[in-house]
Formats: sequence, C-alpha cells, structure tokens
Amino acid sequence: MRVDLVVVTHPDPEAAERLVSDLVSMRLIACGHLLPRGTSLFFWDGSLQREGEVTLLLKTIPENREPLEKAILREHPYQVPEILFLAADHVTAAYAAWVRQSCTAGDGSPTGEGGVRGPA
Repeated sequence: MRVDLVVVTHPDPEAAERLVSDLVSMRLIACGHLLPRGTSLFFWDGSLQREGEVTLLLKTIPENREPLEKAILREHPYQVPEILFLAADHVTAAYAAWVRQSCTAGDGSPTGEGGVRGPA
C-alpha cells in the first residue's frame, strides 16, 4: 500500500489548524501534523521576503492527490502555496492500512471531494 506525505506551509497557525481539521473531516487526509512557526526566506516580486509560517505534514493516499490539492488551493491565502507530494519509500503495513482506512469511505475507495463521513 502506498502513502503520500504532503508538505504545506501556511502563514496563519489558526487558519492552518482549521484547514487540517477540514481535510481530516473530508477524509482527504488521515492525519495532519502542525509544526511550530518558523521563518521562510524567498524571492517574490523581485525582492527577498521573510515570512513566519507553520509547516503542515499531511498523510494521505495517492488517489486523493488531486482533490486534496484542489481543497488546499481553495482555502490557502498564498497565490502560489507550497504543496509538495512525497511518496513514502516504505511504510509499515499497519500504518498504511490505517491511512487507507482513514481516507476511504470504508469500502476501500477514496472519498475524493465527497464530504464529511462518520468516524473510522
């Protein structure tokens, strides 16, 4: 079974937590971890920018990539947000099964953008 780790940065810790909560409720991710605020340095509009951001580590299944990306883009305040999908080389069988169960409708099929489901 495959699992993706998705890295997203966000400027607002409270909005980031709401986003993660919504993504879990929609079963687009099994789990989201918010790392403490750090500093990002990058060029934007021709000048060096410095922004405080939290980093989100999201766990999902490959079938949810497209609907997950759309959901993040819909809610993210940045014009070009960082959304990195990383395929895990190895995941324990039990954890991979839990991620799949958490991201599916219970029959093994991805929930896609289908709405909130009950608890796993």
